[in-house]
Amino acid sequence: NKRTRTPNNMAHLHRFIPFLLVKLLVPVAAFTIRPALDRQLSTSKIHASPLGDLFSGITGVTPSSLNPPADLLEGTSIDPTRDNVDLGRVYKATKDGWSAIDFHRCVDDKGSAIVVALSKSGKRFGGFNPLGWMSCDDYANSNAAFLWFEKNGKSIKCPILAGGNTAIYDFATGGPNFGAADLCIGPPRAAVMGGFAGPDMENSESVAGNLRKGKSSVGGAYDFQMGWPVSGQFELAEVEVYCNLNAGKRRSSCHL
Repeated sequence: NKRTRTPNNMAHLHRFIPFLLVKLLVPVAAFTIRPALDRQLSTSKIHASPLGDLFSGITGVTPSSLNPPADLLEGTSIDPTRDNVDLGRVYKATKDGWSAIDFHRCVDDKGSAIVVALSKSGKRFGGFNPLGWMSCDDYANSNAAFLWFEKNGKSIKCPILAGGNTAIYDFATGGPNFGAADLCIGPPRAAVMGGFAGPDMENSESVAGNLRKGKSSVGGAYDFQMGWPVSGQFELAEVEVYCNLNAGKRRSSCHL
C-alpha cells in the first residue's frame, strides 16, 4: 500500500507564530507604554519611577523633564516656593548638546543652579551650585553647595564638609564639577591653567569635555552618604540644569 505524504508546511507553522507575534506586538507595546511613562515622569514634582529611569538609561529615550528635587531646594536661593523664584530649565544635554561648550553657552551667568543627571544605569543624582558658572577656570568655596541623589523614592543630600573648601570648580572646557573629584561631569580633556593665570585661552571643542561621561569619588569636599549611586567612571543618558529664570543675566570676572 502506498502512503500519501502530507505536506509539512502547516505542521511547522506553529514554530513561527511566537516569533511573528513578538515582531508585531513589541513596536505596538513600545508606542503605547512610552507616552504613559513620559506623562508619569513629567507630572511628578520631585520623584520619578525607578523603572522609568532604568528604561530611559538603557534605551537612551529620556523623559521630557528629569524634574529637580524641589524638597532639597527649600531655603536656598532658588527655592521654588519663594515668590521671586521661577525655577526653570536652562540646559538639557540631549537637546542643547553634550559638549562642555554647549553646557556653558546655556548656563553661564545665570546664577545659582541645580544639576540633575540620569545615569545609563537608571540612577538620578546631581548637585547644587549656589555660585553659578562663569567659565573662569578657577575654584570657589561655599558652605551652601551640596550633592544629592535619589534612593527608594527619596531625595538624599550629601552636604559640603565644614569650611566649604573647593566646593565648585568652574572650568570653561568642563561640565559641572563639584569638589576636586567628588562629582565631575564632562571633565576637560586637557589640563587647565586656572588660578591666578585667569581663564585659559584655548576654550575649543577639541579640549572640551563630553558630558556623557563622568567620574565620582565622594568624600573629598562633600560628605559621603550610603547609597551614593556612582563611583569611578560612569556614563550618562541625560543632564539637566535648572536656574531661577527671574534672576536675570549677571556678569563677574570670577567667583572670588
